[in-house]
Amino acid sequence: MDKDAVPQNGQQYNDLEKQLETVRQEAAENHDKHLRALAASQNMRKRLERLCEERMWQEKKRLLTHLLELSDQLEEALKYVVAGDPVGAGVRITHQQLHNILAQEGVRALQSVGETFDPNIHEAVEFTDNPGEQNKVTHEYRKGYMAAGRLLRPARVQVTRTD
Repeated sequence: MDKDAVPQNGQQYNDLEKQLETVRQEAAENHDKHLRALAASQNMRKRLERLCEERMWQEKKRLLTHLLELSDQLEEALKYVVAGDPVGAGVRITHQQLHNILAQEGVRALQSVGETFDPNIHEAVEFTDNPGEQNKVTHEYRKGYMAAGRLLRPARVQVTRTD
């Protein structure tokens, strides 16, 4: 039988059409499965990228927070430095180098005093009465810092309130 010839038997022709339709359905199902698997793979890749970025941020935040604590201790030490003291000069230089490193990493201090209290970036540790102003930061006990548009640590502040 010639492969280009159309079968003469009607039953045989119908059987071939059914087989062709079955194969087409399987092909469509396989194509759909392929597209779903591809989408799932892309979603997994995006999710892993987000998780990796978040994990990197958490580790960077942990390290920078430790450096900020060190900076606080150096700042406190600088309050007791006597003019002409070589140890004090070394502490001052170390403090400046640490701030340069933090600045290179995109760390910036929050300005708090005089600003309206924002619980997203401020941690109120004390309240003071002031009849003229409400929810204003009047004193900063510990500086707050941001990096890459995210909060590294909140500022500990004193806030005004009216009774």
